[in-house]
Amino acid sequence: PVVIAPTAGQKLPMSTADTPIQDGVPVYVSQRAITFQDRRVVQMDENGEVDPAALQGHLIGPLYDLLAEEADRSKKMAEGKNEEWEGRIILVGDQNLKFSVLVDVMYTAGKAEFREYAFCVVQKNG
Repeated sequence: PVVIAPTAGQKLPMSTADTPIQDGVPVYVSQRAITFQDRRVVQMDENGEVDPAALQGHLIGPLYDLLAEEADRSKKMAEGKNEEWEGRIILVGDQNLKFSVLVDVMYTAGKAEFREYAFCVVQKNG
């Protein structure tokens, strides 16, 4: 099973979905920062937007660099096991995350060759 621990102050969105989350690479996106592999990659501004200095169009440069390295590493591991690389990102986003930030993160992950996206939510009863 995949274990997801939200970052400090992050509130995950609620959903009635009951599909278990599949294995993937988690990217944590709060209103304060984007975190990957326990490292704060990009700081958000006071409006919850990606720091403009880190953006080139929709591409978040520092996040892209880390995701591209992870993609290369994961592909080699999958190849060594004679398995197909799934290229899945688990987006662990705050419930109040701006859609524009989500678009930037997904665009960046896609450019780093991740092609599947899973959204982490808290299951709501009922």
